[in-house]
Formats: sequence, structure tokens, C-alpha cells
Amino acid sequence: MVKVVKKAHFTTNDKMCQFKLNKAILAMTSDIKKRYNRIAVVGIGSDRATGDSFGPLVGHMLSKYRVYDFDVYGTISDPVHAKNIEETIKSIDHSNTLVIAVDASVGSPEHIGHIVLSNQPIKPGNGVGKNLPPVGDISISAVVAVAGFLPLIMLQNTSLGMVYKMAEITANSIRHVLYKQQLEPVRRNKINLHIQT
Repeated sequence: MVKVVKKAHFTTNDKMCQFKLNKAILAMTSDIKKRYNRIAVVGIGSDRATGDSFGPLVGHMLSKYRVYDFDVYGTISDPVHAKNIEETIKSIDHSNTLVIAVDASVGSPEHIGHIVLSNQPIKPGNGVGKNLPPVGDISISAVVAVAGFLPLIMLQNTSLGMVYKMAEITANSIRHVLYKQQLEPVRRNKINLHIQT
């Protein structure tokens, strides 16, 4: 069976961006046919370049939500980057884990500030000429700089405010999925038990 590629762009200038991304990522995770018992988020990037800090920022934000049962790889203090990405991927049990890969990307000028959700793996480092293994069952990328001429310099000169805003929206959307899959069913069961007694 051929997998249908799904990809959606969300501009952070849209006041409804958070709502739309929440809805789309929840639908995408629900659509995945394979069974999984865990969710792992892999925030790819480095804190040494502002634009490349998108993945570690998302990981850092999510690492604070310990009420949920999930794994986080790649934070500001412990980033996942070119030197350790293969080792990180191998440490995940892919047989029962849904992997959500999060990374910064480069693109056309009109797409800067967009968050891209896809049901395909992400190819980290592709925009800066690195050949790294694909990561994720689902991927979320933030277009932070213009592709083409000197992308590494462009990543270092990216607006921190823009990157932080995209990281916050992305972390909130992943948290929304965790809530819907883990805490809401428990809350509904408690309400139903209360009604029945």
C-alpha cells in the first residue's frame, strides 16, 4: 500500500495558527495505523545558532510537562545534533513508539515564519548540505531562514522572537495531543463513573 503524503503549512501570523495546528496534528496522530504505546519527541538542532535552536527549544518546553508519559530527546541543555543523532535514533524502541521529529528548516522568503506538519520523516541538515538519517513518523519543521546562499549564516541571524514563538506554538500542539490521548480519556472515565454512582 502506498502511503499518501500529507503536508500542511501554518503561518504564525494567523491568529488561529495554534488552533489549526492543534487540530491537524491530533488528526494526523490519530490517522496512523500502526499501534504504538509511547510517544517520543526528538528536537533536532543546536543552541549555538538562533535559527537552529527551534528543535531544542521545543524539547526544553515539553520537558517541563512531566504529568504526561512520553519521551523527549533534544533540549537546550542536551541537544540532538549531527554528532549524536544516529545514536539517539537507535536508543528509541521504534516497534511501539510514535516518533515526532521537530527541526528548523530553510525555505523561500514567503514561507519564513511558517510551521510545516508532515506525515513523513524529516531529513535533518538537508538545507545546509548535511547527509543525516531521516527521523520521525511525523515531522514538524519551522521555516526560519531563506534557503540557498550561505544558509548557516542565515540561521545565525534569525530572529529569536520568531523562533521562540514558533517553538511555543509547536510545544503547545504536541502537549494538546498528549492531553487528548492520555489525560482526557481518564477525565471522561471519572465523569462517567460519577454519573453512574
